[in-house]
Amino acid sequence: MNCKQSNKEIDPIRDGLLSVRALNCCRHLGINSINELAEYAKSNDLYQIRNCGRKTRFELYNVLSKYTHYYMLPEIKTSLDVLNKINDYIPIISCDDKSSEIRVVIPSDIRVQAVNIFDSCVLVSNDDIKDCFLHKYQDVNKLLSYCFSDITSFFKFEDKFSVDIILSSWDLSLDILHKIELYISDNFTNRKCNQTIKYFCYSINLLIKDIKLHYCDNKISLLFSRLDSSAVEPVQSEYNRIKRNISTRAGNVLAENNIDYKNIIKFCEYTIPNIHQTKLYRAMKAMEISEAFSSYQQYICNLTDLKPEQIKLSLLLKDFSFLDEVLAHEIIKFYEKKGYYPFFRLLYLYFQTSDYRKNIIFNKAKGITYPLMSFTDISYEFGIAKERVRQIVSDVSKRSYPQKYTQNFNQNNYSFLAKDYISIQDIYYLVNESEFNSIDTHFSYDSLIAILSFCKEVSIVEYNNQKIVVNSQILSSFDLKSALADISKTISAKTTEDVLLPINIFINKYTLDSSIDASRITSILTFFLTDILGVELDYNNNLVLKQNSIDIESELVKILEENGQPMSFDDLMFKLNSLYSTKYKFTKGNTKRIIVNSNRISSIGKTSTYSLYKWNVCNLTIRGLIHQILSDSDSPLSLDEIVSILKIKGRNTNKKNIRNSIRSAGKYNFIRLENGLYGLSTKQYSDS
Repeated sequence: MNCKQSNKEIDPIRDGLLSVRALNCCRHLGINSINELAEYAKSNDLYQIRNCGRKTRFELYNVLSKYTHYYMLPEIKTSLDVLNKINDYIPIISCDDKSSEIRVVIPSDIRVQAVNIFDSCVLVSNDDIKDCFLHKYQDVNKLLSYCFSDITSFFKFEDKFSVDIILSSWDLSLDILHKIELYISDNFTNRKCNQTIKYFCYSINLLIKDIKLHYCDNKISLLFSRLDSSAVEPVQSEYNRIKRNISTRAGNVLAENNIDYKNIIKFCEYTIPNIHQTKLYRAMKAMEISEAFSSYQQYICNLTDLKPEQIKLSLLLKDFSFLDEVLAHEIIKFYEKKGYYPFFRLLYLYFQTSDYRKNIIFNKAKGITYPLMSFTDISYEFGIAKERVRQIVSDVSKRSYPQKYTQNFNQNNYSFLAKDYISIQDIYYLVNESEFNSIDTHFSYDSLIAILSFCKEVSIVEYNNQKIVVNSQILSSFDLKSALADISKTISAKTTEDVLLPINIFINKYTLDSSIDASRITSILTFFLTDILGVELDYNNNLVLKQNSIDIESELVKILEENGQPMSFDDLMFKLNSLYSTKYKFTKGNTKRIIVNSNRISSIGKTSTYSLYKWNVCNLTIRGLIHQILSDSDSPLSLDEIVSILKIKGRNTNKKNIRNSIRSAGKYNFIRLENGLYGLSTKQYSDS
């Protein structure tokens, strides 16, 4: 029913729609209709009516304003000069007739102070809020005009302003109204004052209550109206993430109240304060919910008014906080091209940018973005025990990364995961070409191996100085390492005649889960035997054990002892074949397998150079060897002398590498003396 119909058909006094006290006051004066009350109010003050208290007077003022469209104060209470000033009135447009106006008087006693309150509140606001606010409300009269005319107009601002600015403008408006109300209550309510002030104070009070009643609903509507459709899913995900992190009882409170990602804001602002007044355990859960969702509204605000590409960037920076905007844009371009985020590159960048001490230690121990370092070198650098370095590396290796990191690591994005086995070189080529080829990084084989160690889907099997990536399901169903060790031992045994040995013997012996397809095990075992160990198989997958009366390991040891220094693998093979060229033909795969399983021969680093364990040069780094050489020498040495000694010990290097190693190894106490000689600061050298 509109206002016209209300005025013509409804009379609150005649129809008995007022409170009992208000009706009794009217009947005491002989007033039987709203029009009679209006006529009475023109020449009399309702304050003088018997038994008409403050609430009753406000009720009568309210019905006069609502059903007669105007309210006139008695001339004896308000100066005609003041009433005739347009600034003393706030014109309120009627809801049914734009030509009619409801005039609410701003009392002259408070008008100046209201202007001062308005100006001071606006003045202390920041420039963005000030521009938004003054764009709609040029002065206090304009503010009250909007507020009294229609409560919905209070919440309407132009879309060109951000959500944060609009919400701040709402708060600024409420702050002004609160301060005006407070000024009136502090200065006028405790003493007799004219009815204009009392009615104005009552109107402001009702207005503030009405705004607060609709504030949260309008805020929620504003937030989600400004969200792009692509941002709704992230908001839901953020709500679910927070919900998963709260306790079960707190989650039950949300379920009991049918809370979702939208009404959680209203629940926290209106319902939770009331829950605090109930039982203690519910109050504690309410506090937990309020704290958990304290930043939820700001999270939504950050997504509002953003374009889809900006939303992608914002979400990516939130999920991967170690990225800067430049890197984030590159990752987004990769996603737009490939349809997934680059798993290897993200983890590489994570370790590259991390300043967390354990991550740095793991990074250097595995050589992800730093040059590969030994545990000994790391222990010197960080001042911790070597065993502590091992513990840290183990702890970081076992770390489970969030789903946002691992969700892209699947067969759809990385086809090699569908294979039972693949060489590390093949994976490196695929990953480097796809994720790193267009940028300047130091992504290496060590980087790839370290990152793969976090992946539960695959495991790295190192055998015969080669690394093969094997499906973890295979390794959980078949003890591959034990099978290879057993086969190597069998092949190394001396035989007086050729023997055929079915590999099914080893498959059956070392199968842990019979449910796995046997052909998959046969395939991977055949690959290791033929491609890694160089073992001969016939067409029935039988091991062909050739007649072997020579102890190859002992022969190799003799060759190294006679040579007196480490030898390369090719030199060892040449020497071995030259000794028995007329009787036997030794294969590289079988010979390397024997060396790998030997407890007398060891490899030096990754140089395919071999030495004897008893020479004690195998496990030292270049820096360690230099330190050992200088420690054994009574006089300082030149770079040429150091290079020569290292060559004798099986390390082929040059002066430039030696110089760089000395410069970057302060923990070894290297010093440079006159004439380009090098020594140790812990030793005393003669002046000569």
